[in-house]
Amino acid sequence: MNIRQQKLLKKLKKQGSLSIESEAFELQVSSMTIRRDIQLFVDHGLAVKTHGGAVSRANDLEQLFIQSKASDAQRRIAVKAVELIPDKSSIMLSNGSTTLEVARQLAVSGKQLSVVTNSLPIAATLFQTGIQVILTGGTLRSNSLDLAGPVTEKNINEYYIDILISGCDGAKSNEGFFTKDLELAETERKSVEKSRKVIIVTESYKFNSPSFVKFASPDKIGALISDSGLSLQDQTKLKKYGIQVITC
Repeated sequence: MNIRQQKLLKKLKKQGSLSIESEAFELQVSSMTIRRDIQLFVDHGLAVKTHGGAVSRANDLEQLFIQSKASDAQRRIAVKAVELIPDKSSIMLSNGSTTLEVARQLAVSGKQLSVVTNSLPIAATLFQTGIQVILTGGTLRSNSLDLAGPVTEKNINEYYIDILISGCDGAKSNEGFFTKDLELAETERKSVEKSRKVIIVTESYKFNSPSFVKFASPDKIGALISDSGLSLQDQTKLKKYGIQVITC
């Protein structure tokens, strides 16, 4: 390990978790550099990835549910998303750090909803809130607290979803929305297919940075919520597909 990685590992062991964005800012390196460092820790059995960071692999199972704090932009996006969700509707929340913040906002919203999710942290966030939580079932992934695989995809077919709220790892306004995880791509596609309306919640920096696999084309999306950094050019292109674009 290099000096940066040794420093990160020492911090991980001391405080139990790391935030990608925070460490990138503090160490003055790219988020991708920190992601690679975290992957190194995961590969050596020293950490478990979470959305937005990692936690130390520990015997205390509660430690696995420590999630990085949302950014200010993610909080604003999540608040706007909750405003678009009608009371007594059925929604699906895909895994992701922004959708997790949507769950946090829903937990204090007082809304009566049914929420389907493949994310264990989202399910835990909504526990004992009055919101009905339905886990998709499936195989627990080895490097993240999410469910995926054929069982997940089969079970999604059994539900009628009013609104799917999903994040993305990359986006191009004239091509669609991408995930870097091949294992989750089919689950995302199936969720889009089964939902009456799809809302994408994502920070603007992910635009024009397509990731590995496309899971939704623009014509499948009903609304997109992003921060004020989303360019007017991208907004115009998205609106041509009939997408409601909300920036905050």
